[in-house]
Amino acid sequence: MLAALALYFVWNNGTAAARVTGDFLILAAAVVAGISCSRAGRRGENARAWSLLAVAAFTWAAGQALWTYFGLANNNTYPFPSVADVLFLAYSIPAAAALFSFKRPADTAQVGWVRSALDASVIAGSVLAISWYTALGPALSSEGDVLTVLVSVAYPVVDVVITSLVLVLAMRRQPGERLPWLCFGSGLLALTITDSTYVRLTFDGVTGVTGSPLALGWIGAFLLIALAPLLPYAENPQPERKAFALALELLPYAPILAALVVVAGPHVQEMNTFLLVVARITVVLILVRQVLIVVQNITLATGLEEEVAVRTAELEGLGAIVNSSTDAIFSTTPEGIITSWNPGAQLQYGYLAEEALGRDGRILVAPGGSDGTEEIFERLRESGAAVNFETEHVRKDGTLIPVSLTVSPINKDGNLGGIAVIARDITLRRAAEDELKAARAAALEASRLKSEFLATMSHEIRTPMNGVVGLTALLLETPLDDTQKQYAQGVKGAGDALLALINDILDFSKLEAGKVDLDLRPFDPRVLVEEVAGLLAEPAQTKGLELIAYCEPDLPGRLIGDSGRIRQVLLNLASNAVKFTAAGEVAIRIKAETRDTGPGSAAMVYFEVRDTGIGIEPAQHARLFESFSQADASTTRRYGGTGLGLAICSRLTEAMNGEIGMRSTPGQGSTFWFRIPLPVAPPSTNPLPTAEILTGLRVLVVDDNATNRLVLESQLRGWRLQPDAAPDARTALARAREAAERGEPFDLAVLDLCMPETNGLDLARSIKANPTLATMELIMLTSTMQISGATIAEAGVREWLMKPVRSSEFYNRLIRLMSTSEQRTPAERLTAMTSAALRERPATRPASPGHILGRLLIVEDNEVNQLVARATVTMLGYAADVVANGVEAVARTENTRYDAVLMDCHMPVMDGFEATRIIRSRENTSSRLPIIAMTAGALDGDRERCLAAGMDDYLSKPVDATDLETVLARWVPDQPTRFVPGEPLAVTGRRTASDQTSPRAGLDQGRLAILRDLGPVDGLGLLPAAAEAFRKDVPHRLAALDRAINDNNGPAVTRAAHALRGAAANIGATAAAALCGDLETLGSAGQYDDAAELVRRLETELEQVDIELDRALDVAP
Repeated sequence: MLAALALYFVWNNGTAAARVTGDFLILAAAVVAGISCSRAGRRGENARAWSLLAVAAFTWAAGQALWTYFGLANNNTYPFPSVADVLFLAYSIPAAAALFSFKRPADTAQVGWVRSALDASVIAGSVLAISWYTALGPALSSEGDVLTVLVSVAYPVVDVVITSLVLVLAMRRQPGERLPWLCFGSGLLALTITDSTYVRLTFDGVTGVTGSPLALGWIGAFLLIALAPLLPYAENPQPERKAFALALELLPYAPILAALVVVAGPHVQEMNTFLLVVARITVVLILVRQVLIVVQNITLATGLEEEVAVRTAELEGLGAIVNSSTDAIFSTTPEGIITSWNPGAQLQYGYLAEEALGRDGRILVAPGGSDGTEEIFERLRESGAAVNFETEHVRKDGTLIPVSLTVSPINKDGNLGGIAVIARDITLRRAAEDELKAARAAALEASRLKSEFLATMSHEIRTPMNGVVGLTALLLETPLDDTQKQYAQGVKGAGDALLALINDILDFSKLEAGKVDLDLRPFDPRVLVEEVAGLLAEPAQTKGLELIAYCEPDLPGRLIGDSGRIRQVLLNLASNAVKFTAAGEVAIRIKAETRDTGPGSAAMVYFEVRDTGIGIEPAQHARLFESFSQADASTTRRYGGTGLGLAICSRLTEAMNGEIGMRSTPGQGSTFWFRIPLPVAPPSTNPLPTAEILTGLRVLVVDDNATNRLVLESQLRGWRLQPDAAPDARTALARAREAAERGEPFDLAVLDLCMPETNGLDLARSIKANPTLATMELIMLTSTMQISGATIAEAGVREWLMKPVRSSEFYNRLIRLMSTSEQRTPAERLTAMTSAALRERPATRPASPGHILGRLLIVEDNEVNQLVARATVTMLGYAADVVANGVEAVARTENTRYDAVLMDCHMPVMDGFEATRIIRSRENTSSRLPIIAMTAGALDGDRERCLAAGMDDYLSKPVDATDLETVLARWVPDQPTRFVPGEPLAVTGRRTASDQTSPRAGLDQGRLAILRDLGPVDGLGLLPAAAEAFRKDVPHRLAALDRAINDNNGPAVTRAAHALRGAAANIGATAAAALCGDLETLGSAGQYDDAAELVRRLETELEQVDIELDRALDVAP
């Protein structure tokens, strides 16, 4: 549109029509600008500025209206000056006020104002110079009247002021405001330039300018002003571009250049050419230098502004966090005067910010107390580190609140400039802690009550159960017909099942309560698995099952763990396998799953029990290890059980940091396994003897069970033998003959007794009957007790073992069988042999007619238990007296000599613990009465309490006859004296000078016979183990005896001689025992003259004993 108007005014320049058109268009543009600004003046923070600008536009429009009137009335003749010129000049007043009324930037620094003033001066001077040469100079030099001159001068002055204000203020606009400012600023500049041009043309005699292209200047100026309020303001403007900022900074230089051009232009022709070139170059260099300075300043300023913006945003964010925090956050001076106070502090303490600021921080300290402020300040000055502590503060209303304080130093120039404090109200946390403590106390009390309840219930249930089980056992020993015996056995079975349930519940309760402490000690895993197999041998044999137990060769010889708990888990799984297997086999296997099994490393040990039993449906696998859970209800009805066994196994495995699981196929069997990490213990100081004689021997293994063959082959290879397995006698004979014909005969054969078609005995006879095979040594493995050792020996078998075969025992038999020196020293551990001997003894061992094993005192308040105890010990061959409480027991033991006391712990009048303490208090050191506890308690602490009271051993009710016999055998000497593994034997009577005969030198053959009868049914019994234990013990005892004699220490001589005397009597060295008795007498009397001679005679006698032990061990069974 402006282009069309420009063409119109060019074609019709100065015509009357063009003047009228120009006048009205200018008037319309001014009115539109006024209306637009007035509308903008009704809203926003710049409303006042837009309103003033509207006044300026309407003022100018009024002047234009008069101007148009003059033109129409005077035939396009316009007077100058006139009232219209006054209005044209007067618009500048509200326009200038409007410029100052617009919102200014927040930069109120003094440097900013000075710079703005300088910029304004530069721009004003430059514009004034231009105006002087264009309008102001001619106006002042004109010859008109004073009013005309003043009006002519006023136009350029107004133009200079408005132009300077527009340029200076535009440079300080925010980025979001610059577009509107560009519009109305450009409009004002266009207006001033057009006015100045109008004045100059007027002085040059040009009239009718509103009908010329100059009218477009006024029209465009007001249209730009009208457009400015319509443009939007950016609320979140983007940072200005660097080029735009540079342009704004260089803006003041534009008027300077323009002034130079205007001023110097007319005189260029008058200047010397050289000077003109130099002047131009200098001006260019000055401009370039200024531009570079401005660029550098803008670059620095832009970076600083961005950094300031970032820091400002961070501070605002921190301020928002502090103000929105519910914790009290405040700061103080080093002297404790509060300098800041957030809303959280106001809410927590009740003080408004104006109430807290400037006050001493001690207003928060509880009266009469101190939160350690001075000490904290001192620590802050020394360490410069934050301090955390808890204390109590007082609120404005006087109430106390517990707070958690974090106090940090505010450093200033390396010194403490203040203290920052964060205070958190911990009232709720303290309440929660109190509730937690109360809940813990309640839980501990509940646990204690539960433990007491379990102990009480255990005692109350076991007491009548003792009568049920004990009387039933006695009843079964009496003559009964078949029906009565069936009924009695049913009662005993039910009682045993109920007792097992009670034990399982107690064990599970302890596991749930976390009261199971692991006893970590070195143990031999091979001994452990053999003991488990030994316990299950009888029920497996009864059901006709093949029981296989073995450890793989890579398993370490010694591990560290709770062997008792491991045995409990393994025995539970294995007994379940035997219970649920009707035919086939049960295999127990242990192996190491980790390669590094050296001492100090941790081995992952895998235990497995595999059976060929009924199997378990897959749907039942998940809940099998839950409490009181079995595969289905029919399992309980058919096989019995509580459903707690596997749950206990699972809990124990978890307690040992292991895991447990199973695999099963219905109808084919199950495999239960568990794995636990166990540290590898250093090798034993008494390892199995190295037998080079076994290396390379060819062994023929004959067994119809494939698993047995695999186990035996694995063991033999581990001992560096060369095994060859055969599944039956016929195949074995054929292989033996073929090997002999090749000139590679078998050195020995391991034969299973029970095989189909041809059994092991017939096979042995066939081998010995064949001249080419007769030199082959034979070992027989048997799972039945129904064949005598003589029958086995007659078949040519030198060694035989009961299944399940113990690895160590099997190894020892191989050593003894193949040793060329005929030395047969077993290396099996004495503890393992002891448990085997006790397990293999008959259930009862009645005394011979007219012979009493000892006299016992039974202390029991329950009449049924009295009856059971008396009948049981009588059956075992002991005489017994019965009393009902501890008082009577104390009186009886004072007046009557007993070999042992069976003491109930819980009785009226006086309990067993107090009675034991009284009995012990009156004993001397040389005579100690064995006291054996009988208690219905079954918890871990019961045994320790009994032993702490002075009792020697412990039996849990209901008392089993076999267990009772074992304990009595340990503590009550028999006549003749009998060996009890692990305990020294008492020697009845002392050898005195009046004795008519001296003890036989060497070994008592009757005693040796007793030792051979005890333990394994292999012809040697416990003799090898007893001999080995004796030989290990003698050097230590003799050394202790020598030291005691050299030190003239009578009690030590007595103790050492007594210990050696018991060991000698155990082995049957009666003469050595007698010499030790003489040394005891000397030690008690404090006489040492004959001691050295007695020790020399004792050493000689012990050498003879050692020789006779070799002979006794070399005698073939």
